[in-house]
Parts: sequence; structure tokens; C-alpha cells
Amino acid sequence: MKTSRKSGAYRLLVTMAIVIMLIIVLAEVVWIIRNSSSDTKTDGTDLTADQTGTDQSGEQAAEADLAAEWNTKVKAAVKEYNTYNGENATRIPVLTYHMVVTDEKKSSYKYSHTGAAELAVSKSTFEEQMKWLKDRGYRTINCMELYLWHEGKIKLPKESVLITFDDGAIGVATNALPILKKYKTKATIFIVGSRTKGKESGTISYNRVQKIKREYSNIEFQSHTYNLHKNVKHNDKAYNKVLKDVRKQDEYFDFNFLAYPYGHNFEEMRNAYIDSGIIKMAFTYDKEGGTYATIDQDLYQIERIKVNANESFSKFTSWFE
Repeated sequence: MKTSRKSGAYRLLVTMAIVIMLIIVLAEVVWIIRNSSSDTKTDGTDLTADQTGTDQSGEQAAEADLAAEWNTKVKAAVKEYNTYNGENATRIPVLTYHMVVTDEKKSSYKYSHTGAAELAVSKSTFEEQMKWLKDRGYRTINCMELYLWHEGKIKLPKESVLITFDDGAIGVATNALPILKKYKTKATIFIVGSRTKGKESGTISYNRVQKIKREYSNIEFQSHTYNLHKNVKHNDKAYNKVLKDVRKQDEYFDFNFLAYPYGHNFEEMRNAYIDSGIIKMAFTYDKEGGTYATIDQDLYQIERIKVNANESFSKFTSWFE
């Protein structure tokens, strides 16, 4: 009987010991889990901070790359275009066209009696204007040349002109391009990037842009925004909206110059283009006529002259007097 009691007491002690050991082990496990969780949170916080620093470093590196790339372009351009050492121009006409249509189409009601009439220059009128400039020895320039002139890096003769087209209408490729080639004329086409995607209809497609660039180096393409052709509302979202748009455009095209749609612009918009590091000069547009580009104009508000198809040839030539 005593042996049985002793055995029972022994088993009880062993059980209690095991329970105590299990409690100790369980407590250690709980402690390890809690500290592991705390370490994970701490590491996560540190990782977020590290990531923020990495993102900032990445942005700074990207900005530095853009600046270096632009400086390289400018140096090469100065070397290429610094060919004139005479009297420097004090003002330069920047002509703005939209559509060039066949003479037959120009005589139709749509292009002679509606709102499109003043934007649609006939093919024969356009050739008359280009021939007049060629015969009088005008030097047609591109956007980089105007930029370098504005910044005092090169001189340009007073007989200089920048010819531009807004929107990238298909008629510019089919009707104006052969004439530009004939007179060896430089011109800039400001295109809306999103409109070049997919099948070609009323505007020049991405594939045609690439084809023209390969076949005629005197034609350059620049930005008319990627997808902001309609007026950007002047509110607190404008800056980020414009910045996002210009970066989207940069994914597809190597553009450094821009024409504001309808000439519409305001401070937040201009600041977004400046801060992008991509757009280096921007053009306005005055529907009432416009005026010359001058060195003292804001680099992001360069003036242009509207070529009104309803006006006489003498009105065109008056811009060069």
C-alpha cells in the first residue's frame, strides 16, 4: 500500500515537472514570436525609409541624366548650326499652319465657308508662299536653332523663319511635304501623341512619323501634348496632370519642344513643363494673328504668327517686311 502511494506521488511530481517545463517552453516561444514580430515591423519601417531614399536618389539620377543628355544635344547643335556671323536677327517670324488641302477640296463648302476655312490653306497657295520665301533667300530653321538663338548661343540672319504645323493633319504629309521637299525647306510638325496610335485616319500615324523622319531629315516632329489637346483646367490638379502627360509622351517620342494647344497656358502648366526636364521651350498661339518671336520673350511663351487661309498673299508677305 505504501509502495502504491509512493508511486502515485512520484508520478504526480513528474507530471507537475513536465507541465512546468511545457509552460516555460511555451513562454519562450511566445517571447520569440513577439520579438520576431517587433523586429519585422522595425525592419519594415527601416525598409520604407530606405526605399524612400532610394526613390529620391533614383529621381535625382534621372534628372541628372536628362540634364546631361540635353547638354550633349546643345553642344552638338551649336557645332552644327553656328555657321552665321553677320548681323543677328532681333525678331523671327514663326509661322503656324494647320491644314494643307488640295485645291479641289479647298473649293468645297466645308473648307471655304465653315470654321475650317481659315485653317485650311490650299496646296497651290502653300507652294506660292514657300517659293516666295525660297526666292528671297530666307533661311528656314528648326526649333533647336530658334532655341540656341534665343539663348544667345548662335546668331541667325534677319531673313530667318520657322515654319510650324499644329495637330499633324494627314494633309501635311500628303500635300505639304512634297512642296517642302521641292524647296528644301525645314519645318516642324507638332503632333498629339495619342492620335498617332492605331490605324491612320485624319492625322499622321506613328509609323508615318518614323517614315518621314527617315526619308526627309529637314522635317522634325515635336509635342502638341500626348493627350491634352483640349484645354487643361486651371486648378490644383493641373500641375500633376501636365507632368504625367509629358512623361507619357516621352515614352514614345524624343521631344524637347512643345506648342500649347490653342496657345492656352498658365503658370502651373508652364512650371510642370519646366520641372519635367524634358520640354525646353514652348510656343503660344494667338488666334487673332500673333507676333514675332524675340530674344526677350519668356522661353515658355514664344510667340507665333497664325497663317490665315482667308487672308491675301500680300498679308502673308507683310510679315517679312
